Amino acid sequence: MRVLAGGIGLGSFLLSILALASAASMAQNPPPNHVIIPNPTPRQPDLKQVYGDSPADQEKRATISIQNRLNAREVWLESNQILLLAQQLQHEILSGKKSASMAANAAKAGQIEKLAKSVQEKLKTR
Repeated sequence: MRVLAGGIGLGSFLLSILALASAASMAQNPPPNHVIIPNPTPRQPDLKQVYGDSPADQEKRATISIQNRLNAREVWLESNQILLLAQQLQHEILSGKKSASMAANAAKAGQIEKLAKSVQEKLKTR
């Protein structure tokens, strides 16, 4: 029995020495206090990196900005035309008047489709 008790005492003694040695090594090499995580958020490209800062590049950016505003204005105008034509067509169909010809309604529907395709193409090129 005494040998078994001595073995347990020796085992716990060795375990405490190992614990002290690992604590001493941790004190010499502390873990980093902060973790650097890259930002996964997609962002628009930095225009200064893409185009630089030369006067020609600034003029190019200004031109692109003006073209984008003009394109947005055209999309807005065509969208309003689509809305107006759709409302007129709906009113003529729901009013039940026989005076509205089928050809006029078909022409409005065709014009709505044409404008819708134009708006889609302009939005794709953005």
